[in-house]
Amino acid sequence: MEWRPATDAEIVKINFMGTTLPGGPLFRTHLTYRLKPSNILDVKFSSPTYRQLKAALQEDLGSGDRTSNLLIPTGASVQAHVIAKGSGVFCGTEAAQFLSKIQDSGIRLHFEIREGESFQRGKSLGSLKGNLRVILVVERTMLNLLGRLCGIATLTHQFVQKVKPYGVKILDTRKTTPLWRELEKYAVKTGGGYNHRMGLYDEIFVKENHRIFSDLKKLKNHRRKFVIEVRDQKEIEEALPLKPRVMLFDNFSVRDLKQAVQFVRRRDSRIKLEASGSMTLHNIVSYARTGVDQISIGALTHSVPAIDLSLLIEGKK
Repeated sequence: MEWRPATDAEIVKINFMGTTLPGGPLFRTHLTYRLKPSNILDVKFSSPTYRQLKAALQEDLGSGDRTSNLLIPTGASVQAHVIAKGSGVFCGTEAAQFLSKIQDSGIRLHFEIREGESFQRGKSLGSLKGNLRVILVVERTMLNLLGRLCGIATLTHQFVQKVKPYGVKILDTRKTTPLWRELEKYAVKTGGGYNHRMGLYDEIFVKENHRIFSDLKKLKNHRRKFVIEVRDQKEIEEALPLKPRVMLFDNFSVRDLKQAVQFVRRRDSRIKLEASGSMTLHNIVSYARTGVDQISIGALTHSVPAIDLSLLIEGKK
């Protein structure tokens, strides 16, 4: 399934049904996007993701903030500012708002920047108002999460801009942080990219390790409904009669990829063609020029640098 932002005033609700894991319940994800005329992308995450946000805050808080509880008066109220220590693309409003309200619904978090908007080093991205003890409890978890999501959105945006002249889509992969996949895939979309499958459960995706014991002829009953990875000319010729929806060329050189694209296009123009493997900002344009429809990049989520953010509290007046 391919995700997309909604058009103006349109709501898209996407449901993902997973499988039952040993000792665990059936997992279901609901993700709703609404793109307002002002181009602000609103999102509501699944219940498991909100539970993970609570768990992340509890991981840091433990039995309590010993330093703040010792030194800071219970009624101290302040205003603090989220400051960017690097440039990037902003992402994370909904998650940050949720975190800020867990300990105290009276905390007011206001962002001065919209989802998907670029910012420069030194910019104030938003402000928090409320109880100082609570703000210090939320601070690190919120900044860590915002920095991660902004980093993903920023790198995605850089790739998207590189391939824009060639009409190529940038996609993510399943190489995400365990339990943070929904958030990280949202960040990819915020940066202008597209999402591959959410998990093993929502698409047939034939990879290298499936081939060893698989009878690929079974795929004929799923024509135009599966993705198949190919590594050489032999596997391309095996895949063509099966009529996949997407053929993914894995770790092809630019020269070999161009030849493979032409070979498949002549035989079945309905197949979407995807490249993957060792993509960087330095070589992405060369791959985009080969004629593929889309390029998937694991680095968007598995090794992306976070944007460094800090929280500055206003002094007493």
